[in-house]
Amino acid sequence: MLRFMLVLFVCCVLITSCAPAAETPTTTPDFTPVPSLTPTAPVASEATADDPYANLPQTATGLGFPQLGFPNALVSVVVFTAFDCTACMNEYRQTMPIILQHVRNGEALLTLVPLTTGELPNGEPAARAALCANDQSAFWRYVDLLYGWLEQFGAEAFSTERLVSGVTDLGLDRAAWDTCMLSTRPGNAISSAIASSQSQTGFAGAPTIFVNAEPVENDVDSIDAAIRIEIARADAAIQAALDATNTPSPDSTFDPAATEPIVITLPPVQNQEIPPPLEMTLPDGWRVRHDTLLLGDVDAMRSVPFSYYTGPVTGGTGSIVLLWGFPNLVAGNPFDTSGLQVDLFTDGLRLLRLAVIEQGCNIGTDLRREYSIGGLTAVGTQFSAVTCPSTTDTRGWFAGLQQNGINFIFYAFTDPIEAIDGARPELQAILDSVRFAFPTPAATSTETG
Repeated sequence: MLRFMLVLFVCCVLITSCAPAAETPTTTPDFTPVPSLTPTAPVASEATADDPYANLPQTATGLGFPQLGFPNALVSVVVFTAFDCTACMNEYRQTMPIILQHVRNGEALLTLVPLTTGELPNGEPAARAALCANDQSAFWRYVDLLYGWLEQFGAEAFSTERLVSGVTDLGLDRAAWDTCMLSTRPGNAISSAIASSQSQTGFAGAPTIFVNAEPVENDVDSIDAAIRIEIARADAAIQAALDATNTPSPDSTFDPAATEPIVITLPPVQNQEIPPPLEMTLPDGWRVRHDTLLLGDVDAMRSVPFSYYTGPVTGGTGSIVLLWGFPNLVAGNPFDTSGLQVDLFTDGLRLLRLAVIEQGCNIGTDLRREYSIGGLTAVGTQFSAVTCPSTTDTRGWFAGLQQNGINFIFYAFTDPIEAIDGARPELQAILDSVRFAFPTPAATSTETG
């Protein structure tokens, strides 16, 4: 099934092009817009007396960093921390209650990036032990044990015997934990954590906390305020899109009481091909379609040009979706417009959920990192979309950059999901071939007599 879905925040409204379906060329993909559900208030999950993290999804990123919370939460909270670090222990205990409250409300997804500082002995074995507990959904409880031991025993907190005792205390499968500890997985995750910290803009040593990729002060009030600002920003974007789409156009019929999706005829501009100002070398068997997408954006309904490239790759079908010429959602406090900065990472996350992936999928994203588009530096991250209502699971990455004052974001992914492992170099080779080609202003001459 075709992955790219034209998704709008509307109440049971299906938006289609004014061109009849029969006129769609058989040599190009058939884009089928789908309605999305009105966003609903998150349902808070309940903790138990024995487990404050009960009833919350406990997973890991592609790099092995533990995550707590619902994958489609609006706000990402990333904590770079270490267990052999007294300051990290104090920060974690002070800020975890407020972060956990937002996680339980379905508002935030928490990612912990495990580092070591060398401040105390056996910091790396302690991190490995906690990461292996994550296989049995016990990472966060094991972290509580680690910091409890650190406070009680200081430099002797992480002896081998004590690390093993934690497995027993939490009722974990000892054989499975031992197998993990002897594997390379936890060590690889720690190495990835170190690399991520070194490349992360704004990282100031453990502990450092990011809210939607922006560093925040390590205190309860700052973290709570940052999360609430991001929630307000998302709510405002959703409401603006709802307000825009709930206003019928002169060429449409809108009945809020209707139980069936209502078809709205769009202006002809939605049927115009607008090729992007670039060249891209496609392998044999690949096809492309250019069109415009009516998008319920932050401030209004707007037409956003897109291009869809698709074709065979090792193990399945590869796709590259390009969205370009869109306005930025600036980073910072939306109620204080001074000093706001353009951030294509934020735009990439916004458009991933709003326009690229079908509404209702469980979407997971990794940490911010740099990619290459045509040899130029771009910013983005890995993503996955699973348990979607109508489309198959997929995985890939996005990368955004600005050229000649125009924004471009490329989304690369595969179907089936497992094909991405072998097809990643093939997709990157296509992105490496991108060459931007902007029109040159006509030269003017001045005659002299």
